[in-house]
Amino acid sequence: MAPVKRNPDGWGWMLLALLLLLFSGCASSSMAAAKKPRPGAPNTLPPQWLRTELYLAAVDSSEWEAFLAERITRRFPAGFTVFDAYGQWRAPQGDIRRLSTKVVVIPHPPTHEAEQAIEAIRKEYCAAFNQSSVLRSTTPALVSF
Repeated sequence: MAPVKRNPDGWGWMLLALLLLLFSGCASSSMAAAKKPRPGAPNTLPPQWLRTELYLAAVDSSEWEAFLAERITRRFPAGFTVFDAYGQWRAPQGDIRRLSTKVVVIPHPPTHEAEQAIEAIRKEYCAAFNQSSVLRSTTPALVSF
C-alpha cells in the first residue's frame, strides 16, 4: 500500500471554504436583524414616509389662522409644523420679488388621501388669497416617533 500524501494546499482551501461559509451565515443573520426596526429608530420599512413642504405667501394673521384651522389642521390632524420664512423669486417680467412666507411641513405616508389633501390645500390657498401658485417640495423622509 502506498503512503497517503497530504496536500497542505488542500487543507488551506477547505479551511478557507469553511470560514467563508461561517462568515456568510453571520452576514445574512446580521442583515436580517438590520431589517427589523429598533424601537425609536427611523422608519425605513414600507410604507416610507414623505416630507412635504408648502410655501405659502404670508397673509393677514387672522386670515392665516382661519385657513390653518379650517383647511390644513382638519386634513392633517396628526400634526405638521409651520414656520415663518422670507423668500424671493423672479417674476416672468424679470424683476425680483421678495415676500414673507409661511412654510408648512407635513410628514405623511405616501397615500392617495394625503396627496389629495395636499393638492386641495394648494388649490384653496390660491383661490382664497388670489395667488398664482403655491410651491410644493416633497422628499422621502426617515421618520421616528
